[in-house]
Amino acid sequence: MTTHRQEQWTALAGVVAALAPALSGVVGLVLLTQWYLEPPVLIVGAVVGGLAAVVVALAARRRRDRVTLGFALSVLCFALGWLPLGGASFAVSSILTLASQALAVAFGVMVARRGRGASRVAGWVIAVAAAVWLVGGFSLWFGTSPDASEGLLDVLVTLPALGQTVAFLTAALLFVGPLLRPVGAGARYLWSTAEVR
Repeated sequence: MTTHRQEQWTALAGVVAALAPALSGVVGLVLLTQWYLEPPVLIVGAVVGGLAAVVVALAARRRRDRVTLGFALSVLCFALGWLPLGGASFAVSSILTLASQALAVAFGVMVARRGRGASRVAGWVIAVAAAVWLVGGFSLWFGTSPDASEGLLDVLVTLPALGQTVAFLTAALLFVGPLLRPVGAGARYLWSTAEVR
């Protein structure tokens, strides 16, 4: 397999890995979207995202790319949080979600520090959105009280899901480049050979 083909497969795995937690975030916006998926569907999405994250992690390890490895570990922690472990499920899921959030923030910061132009902006968007996901999760745990208003509860439920969605959709955009490169090359070729320009 050529290096170019490997890069495309890794990019595809990166997009799939990013879309699994993004989908879960969209489902978390159920108050805004009125869109609900059954837990088995979310579990299948987490498994597919986790397998794609393993592919990305192996490629990142081979290239010694710590930034991409951080992303893959974030998605893997998120996917493993869906494991049914009986009585320990809540505690293990909470720890893995916290690790996923922290790794997503670190991934965004590393992309912003390493990148230029649009990549740098995407890194900061990921870092800030993942931080909203992280802080929003803590707010949801500690900010809910019996006398909290319904409006406050809506914000506390919506904010972390919005941060998660934005962080992982932006991460997916970072991986799209190698997949779109052949389309751009084909369009340039057609333009260069066109008779009417």
